[in-house]
Amino acid sequence: MKIKLLCLSLLMFGICQAQIELVPNPCDINSGTITFKYGESGDYSIFDPMSDPNLYLYTGLQTDVDPLTWDYHDDFTDVNTMIPLTYDAILGYYVATFNPATRTYLEEPMLNSTTITQGTEVFDWYFLVTVGDQSRQSADLMGSDYGFGSAILSVENYDLIDNIKVGNGEITFKSPAQYDISVYDILGKNVVNQQLNISNSLTHNFQLQSNGIYLVKISDGINSRTVKMLKY
Repeated sequence: MKIKLLCLSLLMFGICQAQIELVPNPCDINSGTITFKYGESGDYSIFDPMSDPNLYLYTGLQTDVDPLTWDYHDDFTDVNTMIPLTYDAILGYYVATFNPATRTYLEEPMLNSTTITQGTEVFDWYFLVTVGDQSRQSADLMGSDYGFGSAILSVENYDLIDNIKVGNGEITFKSPAQYDISVYDILGKNVVNQQLNISNSLTHNFQLQSNGIYLVKISDGINSRTVKMLKY
């Protein structure tokens, strides 16, 4: 297995979190396309781009209990396998978009090129920032410090939302199951944690106190999905 290239202390994580943002937050391997923002506050102390408009994210996934290994990872010798991180002059910071579930990785130990197989449990998403010639790079960073959570990858997950509708502070179920529901406000604060046993079609009101945009994480024990919900 590939040993992580560098170590980063928890203290540094706490200091530097504001420089990096994952959207949506929270997110996991089943969240679909994720937006990665770097330097939105103008603070580049995690990694100084030195006016380079094109950086890259070297990424890996921890899929076993060993947090020191990346079991699926990009080819560090080839930036074409990495995620482009480009400076947006209008926004004023670096941006990348990617779907961690559908990307192609090198799989340990044979280093074959593959996507993640259905049913794989992903404990964390790791990354570092590097330049095109890889002469400079940041320390290793953990996605879980920026809102990425563990989940089991399932292609069926992308159909989960077809059986569920959310809107105006409510969620409606079409299929019987036991669901774990978490709701987060736009600042990432967890405002609802509930377990619902659904036997028939049911609409449930979260009784949210404030109008606005929320993120709803839905899991039936096998599949999970995070979706936006507007309360008005």
